[in-house]
Amino acid sequence: MRCTSKGGRTGRTAHLPQIFPLQSAGVRLKALVWILRPGRHGPQVLLLERPDRRGGGEHPVTGKADPGESAAACASREALEETGLRGDLIDLRLAHRYRGRKGDFEEHAFLLRVPADAAPTLSDEHVRHRWASRAEARAVVEWDAHKQALDLAFEGF
Repeated sequence: MRCTSKGGRTGRTAHLPQIFPLQSAGVRLKALVWILRPGRHGPQVLLLERPDRRGGGEHPVTGKADPGESAAACASREALEETGLRGDLIDLRLAHRYRGRKGDFEEHAFLLRVPADAAPTLSDEHVRHRWASRAEARAVVEWDAHKQALDLAFEGF
């Protein structure tokens, strides 16, 4: 697996990693991973459905970094743990901060490019999956930062 940066991005929070240390006091590092594969009618994105006990809805791969783990390492690990998929990891150079029920988080966005025949093996964190078009995914994603990352993932695919 290789990780590259999507260059040429300005006006976003892309420079947060240089300004704020990883896992700075009181802020947990997270990764958000949109998984895309080639499809007959254009790229398809993997949507993972969470069970009701975990809030339900369809989402990308997300997860918290282990102590000392980089955002890219977290993204690779979480994608593998939640879906069993590996591929080319692309740093989308987008990060955002938010306050959740369990504290403050800084989430970094990635694209994972997988082959057309990629088939996920879901962890117990999800009950179903589907491959969707960009429009279908945008219709179900609730958070603006996730929509922005989705758009960047399709642009980077």
